[in-house]
Amino acid sequence: MKKRLQILSDPRFRLVYGENRPFIEGLKPRTLRLNREQFDLVPGLKRKVQIYPGMLLAEHRSLEKGDLHAPTYGIITEINVRSIFVEVQDEKDIDVSAFPAVEPVDLLGGELRGEELVLAVKKLGVNTRSLGQRADTLVINGLNPEPGVTWAEPMLTECAKELEAAIEIIRRFGRAKDVILAVPKGANVKVNGIRIVEVEPEYPNSINELLIKAITGKENPAGWAAVSMHNVWSLGRVAVTGLPLLDTVITVGAEDYWANYVVKNGSIVGQLLEIADISINDGDTILRGGPLRGESLDKLDRSITKGAYGFFVVKAGTIPPMEGDSSCINCGACITICPTRIDPRMLSRYAEFAKYGFSRKENFELCVDCGLCGYVCIARRPVLQYIRLAVNKLRQEEAMARLTPIVPVSKD
Repeated sequence: MKKRLQILSDPRFRLVYGENRPFIEGLKPRTLRLNREQFDLVPGLKRKVQIYPGMLLAEHRSLEKGDLHAPTYGIITEINVRSIFVEVQDEKDIDVSAFPAVEPVDLLGGELRGEELVLAVKKLGVNTRSLGQRADTLVINGLNPEPGVTWAEPMLTECAKELEAAIEIIRRFGRAKDVILAVPKGANVKVNGIRIVEVEPEYPNSINELLIKAITGKENPAGWAAVSMHNVWSLGRVAVTGLPLLDTVITVGAEDYWANYVVKNGSIVGQLLEIADISINDGDTILRGGPLRGESLDKLDRSITKGAYGFFVVKAGTIPPMEGDSSCINCGACITICPTRIDPRMLSRYAEFAKYGFSRKENFELCVDCGLCGYVCIARRPVLQYIRLAVNKLRQEEAMARLTPIVPVSKD
């Protein structure tokens, strides 16, 4: 335990606060790549169709996932099973009066409550799964999700109107009996009408399960749930404007620069890095997510989705590369640092050799996906990636088992 405390006292695990970096808005993408997996396109949507901001493009099959709307004016150039590609048009080059106006939906002043309100929010493009959790106490997680990500502080200090509107909507959902806001210890945050609790801003306290433990002192207490501030910001933006969700907030950074951007859904990563004046050289790694939990991208044409909260460029040579075939040396560093006290060492070994079923006896479901195991691995094994592989394989097996009918054995 002493070793774990020494590792987490490393200043690199301190969540960034006190450097309030406001949002940079007004970026104009040249092209968009909108995710359409598990969406049903609206009738008539095809190549060469002209779109306008707020236009409904597709409806998600799940009631917990927001529908898809056009973020800008543009022309659809391609549609495939995964994406809708758009060439963005500047308002100065088209007659915007030729497009129908998108009528705002009055979420705050209207009579919508309960499930009708949840559906209205979904239709405006907001994911409602976390926002609409049924719980005795729902915690709004006001901490930055990872070291290096910096958008939570301006959300707390500059977006009070959106935050208060989102809290009101969550209460009108009627699924959570109480809603509280968790903020960094020592932060000067004032939000009307909600109880505020302070949490030490050290990673991995920002992970929902560990945030709840920091507040209650209990592991996995009954009746508690948490929702990311990122999701709450989206709800607040829609509640205040009454218009569909067209944007998301991300931190874009490299070793010597980072900033918070409000960007259009579907914006292309490579174009955003150009705008941020971050150059890419051979051997550099691009992370979608944060430095500890992010996933590396192989191409710059990947897009920014509603749930993306950061993109980071790791310069070649700044950290030792991961070795996919490196053997575990049984040093125990991953076990020492694991906040849920499982054995990442064995879980990664089982996944490496496709023995996924053995992961069950190691309580794989307790993994909170913090990434600390891979960070401290002396052998530079992709520990977190192995665990994620095992989790996905086991979930697929469980899903297939639910779909496969049980055939009774004949007694003849």
